[in-house]
Amino acid sequence: VSRKVRKTLNIDADKLRRAKEYLGLDTETEVIDHLLDRVEYERRLDDLVAKASSSWRRFRSPLVRRGVR
Repeated sequence: VSRKVRKTLNIDADKLRRAKEYLGLDTETEVIDHLLDRVEYERRLDDLVAKASSSWRRFRSPLVRRGVR
């Protein structure tokens, strides 16, 4: 279990509101936590693809800038 920390962030309010509505979540904290979980999933998927056959190694997550791992 990871620890929770309080942060102050400068976030586009409209983007956050749209994400909250789209995801059907109740709080902004839930939205950010959910999206961070998705990023972690993408990282794990990218690691698996890197270990897969060479035809799969061209896959890149749309969440990751090219050339960054």
